[in-house]
Amino acid sequence: MKKHKISVPTALMLMLLAVVCTFNITFFAATEYYNARLDDLEEMESRYSKLKSVADIVDKFFVADYDQAQAIEGALAGYVDGLDDQWSAYYTAEETAAIEEDEANSYVGIGVTYSTAEANRYEITSVTAGGPADKAGLLPGDILISADGVDVSTLQTSGELAAIVKGEAGTVVNITVQRGEELLSFAITREAIRVYSVTSKMLEGQLGYIAISDFDSGVDEEFASHLTALLDQGAKGLIFDVRNNPGGYLSVMRSILDRLLPEGIVITTVDKAGNETPYTSDADCLEMPMVVLTNEYSISAAEFFAAALQEYGVADVVGQKTSGKGYSQQTFKLSDGSSVHISTTRYYTPKGNSLAEIGVTPDHLVEMPLEDIYSLASGKLEPADDEQLQAAIQAVNTLIANLPTEEAPQEGEQTPAA
Repeated sequence: MKKHKISVPTALMLMLLAVVCTFNITFFAATEYYNARLDDLEEMESRYSKLKSVADIVDKFFVADYDQAQAIEGALAGYVDGLDDQWSAYYTAEETAAIEEDEANSYVGIGVTYSTAEANRYEITSVTAGGPADKAGLLPGDILISADGVDVSTLQTSGELAAIVKGEAGTVVNITVQRGEELLSFAITREAIRVYSVTSKMLEGQLGYIAISDFDSGVDEEFASHLTALLDQGAKGLIFDVRNNPGGYLSVMRSILDRLLPEGIVITTVDKAGNETPYTSDADCLEMPMVVLTNEYSISAAEFFAAALQEYGVADVVGQKTSGKGYSQQTFKLSDGSSVHISTTRYYTPKGNSLAEIGVTPDHLVEMPLEDIYSLASGKLEPADDEQLQAAIQAVNTLIANLPTEEAPQEGEQTPAA
């Protein structure tokens, strides 16, 4: 077979053509990328030129002193506020740190919660058992007068009060309270406080009651412990109370529901690009009459918790319609410690329903006066006066009475709802 040889000049010409082609391709790609970036820069300049104009006017003509950093913080907060989404917000570095601490369900302080009884007047609503305040002798109902010499009535927000009361472990804060006609002063040493979000008790008739105040970090483990204890005590039915629950982590809610629901979808999320992500439970579940207590302050994970149990047909919902939140949020932390908390996904119930602006409609609607809602939040509503709880007790007893057999409820498998 005859072989064809390529001459040196031809080879050099081919190499030159290859170089030229590569250069042209790279050049055109780079030019296209540069033009795209230029368009982006021009769009950004156009978008923010108005803000710059305002800043220039303020710098040139504003007659009073002002904090430029504070003005920028206000502009950032206003930008997110302009999204017109009640679930999205901008948080300063201090607010972000406080939120992270709260979601961790632990902090360094004295172990009290308080509410605004009236304008700039703070009443202690609960005292953590075994915490520094409890050991010092503070009681629910005490009115906070001063903290480390600061008159609390002069403070603008509860956050300012928290900043004074909290601090480093081992340091002392001086607290003055009014109890009846007396003024009492306490020197309290701050400690690390673990906030527990789940409480439980056995009600009359072997009914287990579990209250979940949020779905923050570690709550699924708390829930598992309380549930096991009630089952060991022979609970015949369960009442889950998520009234006034503001929600929390999706993963925590899923973990709790996985213990209760049969195999199937728990919740589905859809992001901005339309990508669907279904989250499921396994076949292990709890076969037992169950009821969920809700109100208008059951939000996000709390209402999806109720919706999932309701749609699978394993629990009745008692109380008031929930808030109707249909988005989940993600927090993006910025370099200075501040953060942007915005809605990033829509979420749907096991049957594919959105709760946005709709909420969960109870099987048994029981209204509650506003004053009783406040009493419930502060732990002052007696069970006998809690009409929603009494309706839940009646509902779960009806479910128990309608069981097909007298066999004790047990953990097992169950066919999911259609």
